[in-house]
Amino acid sequence: MGDRGSRATHRDVARLAGTSPATVSLVLGNKHRAVRISERTRHAVLAAARELGYVPDLGARRLRVRPGEGAAPDLVVAVLRPYGPNLGLAGGLAGHILEAASASLRALPGSPQLVLEYFEPGRLNEHQGLLSGARFHGAIITGLTPEDEAFLDAATLLVPVIAYQRTLTRAASVDADNRAGGAEVARHFAERGRRRPAAITYAGPRSRAVEQRVEGFLQAAMDAGLPAPAVATIPAPDPDAAAAAAGELLERDAVDALFAVNDLLAVAAMHAAIARGKRVPEQVGVVGYDDVAYARFQNPPLSTVRLPYTQMGTAAVDWLYEAIHGREQAPLRRVFRPELVVRASS
Repeated sequence: MGDRGSRATHRDVARLAGTSPATVSLVLGNKHRAVRISERTRHAVLAAARELGYVPDLGARRLRVRPGEGAAPDLVVAVLRPYGPNLGLAGGLAGHILEAASASLRALPGSPQLVLEYFEPGRLNEHQGLLSGARFHGAIITGLTPEDEAFLDAATLLVPVIAYQRTLTRAASVDADNRAGGAEVARHFAERGRRRPAAITYAGPRSRAVEQRVEGFLQAAMDAGLPAPAVATIPAPDPDAAAAAAGELLERDAVDALFAVNDLLAVAAMHAAIARGKRVPEQVGVVGYDDVAYARFQNPPLSTVRLPYTQMGTAAVDWLYEAIHGREQAPLRRVFRPELVVRASS
């Protein structure tokens, strides 16, 4: 983590912010509300701390190590993800993120540690780890709702954060071009002679990434001369609801291609088609999104859109490492190109 003797202190932060070390202690300890420290002063303290590369001492503030239990980690990076019944780790998107971040952390000096924390969708502004700076040195945040995006773009936080698979206006972010990913699926259907494609998406928790996938799919389908695709919007990313929606699309609209905005919903849609006697891919082509681990083991193997998880994770961790140490002030904003992986389902 570098020379611990060169750590910025509360006194250093106070000098730059034009306030007292006691005020700095209250702000950095997230106790500013108790004594009614103004937002202007709080922002000045946090900005000074970030400029000086102030790194919270988690060993003193969080871990409270007893003799013989070992030292606190040099660097703690958190992956923050929303609560949700169908956002599982095993083989899913969060697993990809954790794997990519872990690989990048292993290449760093010292003894870095990766932790997983959760937040309520739309209520990231209440997450105590972000507000106190006492649980981790920096965070990669995924599954942001538009409300969470607005919070990150407006907030001044002690710890640096970077949004994963989102493009933000002010805060750091790494993203995939989801419109391009959705468009690739529509063009693939058109090239395979599909004439009545449809999409399955969900309403909540709201996600700009999911919305962009559908937007790119619809626009590219129309550009390819296909009829305007039907769109089934289920309440949440629930596989039972996706299967029911797929059944309705197949019976009501006689669709010959189904695009689902993630692989879990695509697998449910594919099995719903097979249960109704449809041959996949001869009568109905199916494509998902994310290329989770189980996609290639379906019967038939699922076509999907793969994100460059390793590159995105590496970029996020590298930027965080520099920002944590005060060597990177400008927020990172990178957008990566996804890749259509064609398998037997389409």
